[in-house]
Amino acid sequence: MGSYAVRFVNASIGYDEPIIRDIMLNIPRPGLTTILGPNGSGKTTMLRALIKYARIFGGYVYVDGKSVDSIPIRDLPRYISYSPAEINPQVILTVRDIMRSARGGDGWVSDEDINDTLRFLGIQDLVDRMFNELSTGQKRLILIARALVSKAPLLLLDEPTSNLDLGNKYRVISILRKIVDERDITVITAGHDIDLALSSDWVVAIKDGELLAMGSPDDIINENTLSKLYGINIKVLRLNGHRLIYVEQHEGP
Repeated sequence: MGSYAVRFVNASIGYDEPIIRDIMLNIPRPGLTTILGPNGSGKTTMLRALIKYARIFGGYVYVDGKSVDSIPIRDLPRYISYSPAEINPQVILTVRDIMRSARGGDGWVSDEDINDTLRFLGIQDLVDRMFNELSTGQKRLILIARALVSKAPLLLLDEPTSNLDLGNKYRVISILRKIVDERDITVITAGHDIDLALSSDWVVAIKDGELLAMGSPDDIINENTLSKLYGINIKVLRLNGHRLIYVEQHEGP
């Protein structure tokens, strides 16, 4: 199990009842993995199972070779840092204070670690700003910085590029690649962002609570797999080495 950051072994997970059923999935480490899927497919539920927020009905879920069920909640920050999709706009704290508590019960984060992390991400000028006064893009970057400063080997980011303009979206993607390439960390994201998937090392496609496919971006970001995943006719064009994704629409009924 040591070669994988996360393993789902015949795992059924959900809340009142299973949303994901009997999934078999191994996510390598280090690297950037993106989970794609329609709304309600179970992407976020998979991330939440890793932090014990979703219930494991059957099978096993492993983090760093350890069963999630065997890890006390107080010890989870040593293994995982989780950033949710929704940003609470009412948090009236400085960026420094938000980052200081990133390690949960394992103690406060030092000013040195906070400054080093913000400098690494190129956002050190935000350290003493009030979080609620930042733009959406800046808030997202700070939440990523908070996850990184925890020093957990696994970062879980739910929809990290949602509600961002193009500039901030590509800045986030660039930062995630930098984290993986220079810090030897595993990052798992869930969402709908094809551009993020194309920049990932691995892509997981989830539909109706089941694993549709997993592989490299070349394996998954193609017309056949995307059309099956989203239930529409998706076309993929190549232009100057890049892929352009569009939906083929027909006039009339």
